[in-house]
Amino acid sequence: MSTERPIYENAEESRRVQRFTTLVTIGLMVGCNALLLLGLWVSGVDLEATLAKPELYDPANGHCIGVQWAKVAGAEGLVKVCTEWIDFSDMSGQTHSLPPGRILAMGADGNLYFSGQSKENYRLIALMIFAIVVMMSGIWIKRRLIANYHLRLQSFYHRST
Repeated sequence: MSTERPIYENAEESRRVQRFTTLVTIGLMVGCNALLLLGLWVSGVDLEATLAKPELYDPANGHCIGVQWAKVAGAEGLVKVCTEWIDFSDMSGQTHSLPPGRILAMGADGNLYFSGQSKENYRLIALMIFAIVVMMSGIWIKRRLIANYHLRLQSFYHRST
């Protein structure tokens, strides 16, 4: 792949290629972004929930105000879990609670964590791969369209002389 810019024989050809390049760039920016947003919508990935660190009660930085017995993966029977707490590092003073529907698990160190995030991670990875493919395809399409347009203009100007 050459990094040299093509040499235009006249100002009209240069102006036309420049205008076509601008239109293709704007069109592909709008089209590729629309395709990326469609991919995000179809994937169903909630970026706010996926990228945010899930909250658990930390006794060093909070006060528990709601306790419940819950089934925890990795532990036998029911375990007493703090489901609602006030976090001293949160200046808003709002109460924090465990997100509903999340599966709690106990690690080897005895600490609780959320399990079952691998499905979300795979969907996020697939979305990132899709985004990379869309961007690379957009770059390739732009180069092909501009090169074809330039060749067509050259053949038109050489035929007319």
